[in-house]
Amino acid sequence: MKGLVVYDSKFGNTEQVAHAIAAALGAEESVRTVKVDAVAAQDLKDLDVVVVGSPVHAWRPTKKMQAFLDGLQPNALSGVQAAAFDTRFGPRLAGAAAANIEKALRKQGCTIVAPATGFLVLGWEGPLAEGELDKAAVWAKQILEAAGANP
Repeated sequence: MKGLVVYDSKFGNTEQVAHAIAAALGAEESVRTVKVDAVAAQDLKDLDVVVVGSPVHAWRPTKKMQAFLDGLQPNALSGVQAAAFDTRFGPRLAGAAAANIEKALRKQGCTIVAPATGFLVLGWEGPLAEGELDKAAVWAKQILEAAGANP
């Protein structure tokens, strides 16, 4: 399975989650983790699974993540299985970064294989709440199962 985890991160929390997801999805040779501003068109070719994540900024994905999603060529990810996540400060005032990312992935022709999910950050800069990296690994295994891959 060829996978890509694309993320943006300001304080390193979303990056930690992205790496935990990628590690649970598969070997480093088959699943890459790339910060959003370093994604090249070649990275998006022949993917089986893409996971996209961003911290919540103003109730949405970061500007860099939104620019990436808006700048994708039409159908660049058509047929790719996908999932979206965000990191958020508290569940009640979380915003909708993951839901917005998921909507953009659907628009690109992706098949969503796991519900958009959020990972909690304690305080504005973090750290991640206890157990969130384990939660990320479990969620990634759900993605694998839904995508028909052997975890």
